[in-house]
Order: sequence, then C-alpha cells, then structure tokens
Amino acid sequence: MATAPLNFAVFDRKDWQQLTSKYVAPDSLKMTPQILQNIKAYNDRIAVDDVFDVYGPLVSYIKLRYDQYHRDINERADFLGRPAAPGPFIIGIAGSVAVGKSTTARLLRYLLQVAFPKKQVALTTTDGFLLPNDKLRQMGIFDRKGFPESYDMTALLSFMNDLKEGKSQVQSPKYSHDQSDVLVGEYDVFENPDIFIIEGINTLQASAATPVYISDFFDLSIYVDAKTEWIEDWYIDRFKALLAAAVAAGDDNNFFAAYTKMPTDEAVLAATKVWRDVNLPNLNEFILPTRERADLVLHKQENHEIDTIWLRKF
Repeated sequence: MATAPLNFAVFDRKDWQQLTSKYVAPDSLKMTPQILQNIKAYNDRIAVDDVFDVYGPLVSYIKLRYDQYHRDINERADFLGRPAAPGPFIIGIAGSVAVGKSTTARLLRYLLQVAFPKKQVALTTTDGFLLPNDKLRQMGIFDRKGFPESYDMTALLSFMNDLKEGKSQVQSPKYSHDQSDVLVGEYDVFENPDIFIIEGINTLQASAATPVYISDFFDLSIYVDAKTEWIEDWYIDRFKALLAAAVAAGDDNNFFAAYTKMPTDEAVLAATKVWRDVNLPNLNEFILPTRERADLVLHKQENHEIDTIWLRKF
C-alpha cells in the first residue's frame, strides 16, 4: 500500500465504517444488489457492503462539507453586503484509467440524490473536453490521447467557471466510448444543479496555458488509487469485456470492431501495448503526481475492495 503524506489522516475500513451514521443514517442509503449492478462500470467489482462501510461515511462527510459551504457563502455575502448567489457544490474525482472513477462518480451521484432528495445532483466527465480524434491526428498527437495537451482546457475551464458562477444553464460536450470520440455538436445540458460531480483523469491537473487548476473550482476532490500493476490488470480485463460486447453488438462503427477481426491473444497484446506506451506514462507523469492534491483518497486492494481512506487534515 502507498504511504500517505503527513497531511493525511489514514483510516482503515473498520474505523472509517464507524463514522457511517454521523450525518446520514445507514438505512437511508436504499441500496440493493440490483441497483448497484446497474451503477457499476464495465468489469468493476463492488459489493453492497462497500456502500455501507465506505460510501456511507463518505456521504456523511460530503453532507458536512456541503452545509459548511453554504454557511461560508452566506457569511461572505453578509460581509460584502450582497445577496448570496452560490453556484453548485462541486466534487471532482480523479485517478487512472480503469481504476473505477466512473463507478465512484455514479454511485456518489445516486447516494447523494438519496441523501438530498430535494436537491439536483448532476454528473459529467472531462472526456467530452478531449479534442476530436481528427483534430488529434492533425496535430500529430493521437497517440497521446488522454495526456494534458489532448484536452481543450480553455473550454473546460470556461465550463467550470460558468458552473461555479451559477450560470442558469451550462453544457458539456458528449463523448462516446463506443466510438472513442467526441460527439461533435452534442451536449449534456445542466440547469442550476445543487451538487455537481465531474470525473476524469485530469481533474486535479493544471492547464499548460494557464496557472489555473480545474480543481480550483472544486469544493471537495477525491482520488481513486491502487497499485499500478493491479490497474493494468483491470485495464486488460475491461478491454476483454468491451471486446466481448463489441463482438455481440456486431457494429462495425464500434471503436473495438477492428480488434474483433484479429485473434483474441493478438488483440490483448495490442491493448497491453496501448497501456504501456500511453496510459502508463500518462499515469506516472501526470495523474499519480496529483494524488496528494486531493482532499480524500480511496485506496483499493487487488480485488477492488477499498481498504484505506486518506482524509486531508489541513
């Protein structure tokens, strides 16, 4: 297990679980195996016990931070003599490809909507702010897709600014994982969300063109962590699951269709090369170094179970 920096308090699962009912009663989470099955991402593994032992206390902590956020907004407005006009409470989720960010984001969205039934909880990813594949090829950086330079950071930071300022309607570009490309001209539209979750490998990174970090707009940031060799195994397992889905779909427009035309062993070797030439360098150079910028780290074991939680002390 990675060693947490001095400015993090480390909780094992048992100690963390004791915090479940501080602000959110466990029986209010309304989780069943079927709901969880519908939430989790491809080939990710998570049990109902994880929801109560890990995410229950996390929802309690988020409720604490959410209430404090609104106290701060009102106190600042009172000091300035201006009406309080807060944007949403924003949660950023970071971590490697295939580490389980999507599952964490979708599960938190569900649980927060249960905990805040009168609030609007929204979710997006930074994938939509990737430059289109044609543009990446024109720039000669298609093989660096996912690296900082492959994103339209100006558009992403503008989106975050509009969101945080409480603009009545904001939109983020849609991304298709089946096509592995941005859907040009298609957007997800958000109208005055109360809590907003954004997940992506780059959510704790700075833009190359500006010293502003995406996380400067966050009220809470979470990093999903695991040993690199385990993440590689999960990446390949996910690739195999997506390959099987592409075979079943029989869609030649699917990104994985080309891999279905080759022997499975050859396809897996190609995916392993992508991991080692693209995703691993990106993880080591740009993603993992941002872990210590997070407010909270969820550390996973080889079986995907979260064994420790790091909580920033200051």
